[in-house]
Amino acid sequence: KQWYQRRVRGVSMRTMSLVKSFKRSRLFYGFINLAFNSYDSDRVKAVGADTAAAEWLVKNDGWIRAKGRSSWVKDYNSLSSCYGPSFKLAGIEAVNIDITSGGCQHFNGLKHVRHVCVSGCVNIDDKGLQIVSRNCWETLEHLDVSGTSVSIRGLEELVILRSLKTLKYDKKLKSDNAKHEAVLKQLIESNKGLEIEAV
Repeated sequence: KQWYQRRVRGVSMRTMSLVKSFKRSRLFYGFINLAFNSYDSDRVKAVGADTAAAEWLVKNDGWIRAKGRSSWVKDYNSLSSCYGPSFKLAGIEAVNIDITSGGCQHFNGLKHVRHVCVSGCVNIDDKGLQIVSRNCWETLEHLDVSGTSVSIRGLEELVILRSLKTLKYDKKLKSDNAKHEAVLKQLIESNKGLEIEAV
């Protein structure tokens, strides 16, 4: 019995040690994530909203495309092409990366974005989507919010978009069938020819 108690106590101590280590790593991750998504207004004033947003996205392993260009930029060291008054951010590919709704403040002042994919970004919710839609309502044509934390209520915000052509969202939202159908109807009415896909 004493041998069994010592063994159980040893396992429990090792388990607690692992739990504490996990908690510390999560805390560390939280600090890093907060730092990588913080909005620096001084930086925006220095380089402009488009360049600051490009830096934020690439720093977080996203891809960006400039207006008038077909190539995508992922390497932070290649962002030199993004500096200057002529640079305007047109495309954003942020798939399965750790950007947050707080970080979406970087969309403030973006007036040329046509393509946004944040698929798999679980820290993007209705608040983040609201910031995106209220800044890009005139130009945004393609939007993918599948695999995020965006709800039906968040999708309702998209009725203000005037150029939207394609929308991908999480199929789990279909569970709220009555609300889901009503929102989709609103979106189609506000954007004739809109292609919607649940994935």
